[in-house]
Amino acid sequence: MNDCFTLLFVGLEADTSMENKDSFFQGLYYESTISLVCQVVDSLPGDNELVSINDNNIRFLKALSALNEGAPEGSEEMPQTAAELQRLDFKLNLLLEMVGQLLLTQRSLPVPTQVRLGHAGIEWVAQDYPPSGAHVCVEVYLRRELPSPLRFYGVAVLVDAVEEGGGTGQRVQVRFVGLSSALQDDLEKFIFSRHRRSIAQRHA
Repeated sequence: MNDCFTLLFVGLEADTSMENKDSFFQGLYYESTISLVCQVVDSLPGDNELVSINDNNIRFLKALSALNEGAPEGSEEMPQTAAELQRLDFKLNLLLEMVGQLLLTQRSLPVPTQVRLGHAGIEWVAQDYPPSGAHVCVEVYLRRELPSPLRFYGVAVLVDAVEEGGGTGQRVQVRFVGLSSALQDDLEKFIFSRHRRSIAQRHA
């Protein structure tokens, strides 16, 4: 029997990458208020299933990277081409928002919570949480208008109790298992791009 745990705490609005101050994270990590679902599973997936999961995660991260980059600015060499790309980029983002809103009416996501995502593991605080040592599947929704989540498997570890939002929650950490080197590279690129963007926003 699989138990599904959704998150109840809502953290402060954030979309930043921070330098490692915790031995659990190796290098930078991405911190944001996003939706996450944790589900206890009987066993971890086999090698063939992990290959498929890794490929799906890689495709999602590459698509997300393309959407985040947007269209190039106009230049003297290609002003018309750049302008047309910007129009297409705007139309695509508008279409994604419309589709995302439609999907949200059909499928409700968990209340967003504060999540830290590294290239090798993830951490969050929850009132509903899996038992320590349980095999879990974690689905991470990086953008609400995109219905597909990143999906990871690992073993849950309960770190400590946390007072937040007028109640007591549990800090949960999951170190990923079965990640390919290509997926780890794409995760690192995503985290670094968000880190670079947060720096640019602070200096703007």
